[in-house]
Amino acid sequence: MNQDPRDFEERWKEKSRQMFDSSEAKKAFQNVFDHNTSETMLKMADQGIIGKMYGVIESGKESVVFLADTPEGERVVVKIYMTRAGNFREMKQYLRGDKRFRNVKDDRRSVINEWTKKEYRNLEKAREVLRCPKPIAVRNNILVMEFIGEGFKPYKKLKEVEIENPDQGYRNVIEAVKKLWQEKKIIHGDLSEYNILVDGEQRPVWIDFSQGVHRDHPEAKELLRRDIDRVADFFEREGADVDPVKDYESMF
Repeated sequence: MNQDPRDFEERWKEKSRQMFDSSEAKKAFQNVFDHNTSETMLKMADQGIIGKMYGVIESGKESVVFLADTPEGERVVVKIYMTRAGNFREMKQYLRGDKRFRNVKDDRRSVINEWTKKEYRNLEKAREVLRCPKPIAVRNNILVMEFIGEGFKPYKKLKEVEIENPDQGYRNVIEAVKKLWQEKKIIHGDLSEYNILVDGEQRPVWIDFSQGVHRDHPEAKELLRRDIDRVADFFEREGADVDPVKDYESMF
């Protein structure tokens, strides 16, 4: 039996008063998400996954990332993919080429939901060989994962910090790329100084695994080459001695 919309509206109204830390946080959510996303959010709150929602810490063309707490007070991030994402067709092609998701349906909501699930699974595998957020829960277009930062602030991105040892930093990233490729058979797919955070001890933490694909994907080698080239370009500007061609060839 379908839920009476009036019952949902009443429950959402009551729950959202408790969930959102401020009217600004609630407005940020309401401005970009539809009824189904609100319904998913309510279910995750009922399940004890999401307790308190704070403000937006990252916003892009595909998703919005909120800072949040679990009911137990554990700091997390809630990444919500917009069901009207503009690059829907590109998402579908990425999924169709990945053997893990090649049976995805053609409709927009199915693609977005599988895209969200893909990031969850990529994080599960990646964290076995490198530092990245621990995925906590996924439901439809909402992904909840570990918060990487202190207090209410995420760690700075690689592009925002002064690199103490660019040569070593570069080697550390390339070795992590190799482990991901050789041991876990996946590629980040969008690696750059924008998708690596740096903690207080200059240790890298990788984020944003949504574009990651399996090594059997028809574009896998090109994505691997692009990841290496982007990382090399950044560290070369920082003064590191890089050889992206040699590093790419060392992956095989």
